[in-house]
Amino acid sequence: MAPFKVVVHPLTSEPTDSSHSPSLTAYESEPFSSPNALVFIHGLTAGPHTTDLTHLQAALPSEYSIWELRMRSSYSGWGYSSLDNDVQDLTRLVRYLREDLKIKRIVLMGASTGCQGALEYNNHSSQPPRVDGYILTSPVSDREAANTLWSSEALAESLAVAKELIDQGKECVTMPKKHVPFFATPVTAARWWSFAATGGAEDYFASDISDEVLADKFGRVNKPLLILPAEKDEMVPASVDKQLLLERWSTAAPKGVVSELSGFIPDADHVVSSSEAQKWLAERVAKFLSSI
Repeated sequence: MAPFKVVVHPLTSEPTDSSHSPSLTAYESEPFSSPNALVFIHGLTAGPHTTDLTHLQAALPSEYSIWELRMRSSYSGWGYSSLDNDVQDLTRLVRYLREDLKIKRIVLMGASTGCQGALEYNNHSSQPPRVDGYILTSPVSDREAANTLWSSEALAESLAVAKELIDQGKECVTMPKKHVPFFATPVTAARWWSFAATGGAEDYFASDISDEVLADKFGRVNKPLLILPAEKDEMVPASVDKQLLLERWSTAAPKGVVSELSGFIPDADHVVSSSEAQKWLAERVAKFLSSI
């Protein structure tokens, strides 16, 4: 990526902050001081400036700027963090945008594992401050993705180790490297269980989730929702009917919530690496933002 300008917004922790969240940093891209904000939530091991958002920035309506947040789960921090932390960190940013900058519209856009963060923000029991819409790009099941990289037996063994540590009160202990071999950074037992176990906190998008559970995951969304899976996502097992899964997600949400602009990003891999797919995605997101 070529160099680009950002405005850095330090979000210092207040002494009365009950979440014990540390100071965070948010990055605002041009056009600066826009009345509306698109908050981009990165996927696993990623963080601010690791994803090329050039096409998206060029396509957005002029009254929107892109915001990125360095959260506790950004980059290698994901293995020690949690969805609860993500919600707390996003809450800090949304409050800053609403209360300090008087931003009118705020839309959360998750990419990959960032999609879990976006939906968890909507569903969280802490009832974080409202936003005006959600965008899910390349949503996938992490536990099903793990099965594309590893055998079912090896995954089950690693989860058994995580469960044993959790039961012993050692949920913050890092997993033995041999049980999480495809990650370069440490992962706690609690995060691995959340990430890879059936019914774990991050189990939002698996193809074997019941209609009842999906209704709980998607049924509480009461703002416009745009769902954009990648058409050729290599993180989705070949046995999964992606079209049926998208229809199930859409049906689980309240009537009228899922945007008619939802659909598969043509020829896109998981990270939407091709320029053509990035352009299509950017144009679809821009249309969605103009519609809300």
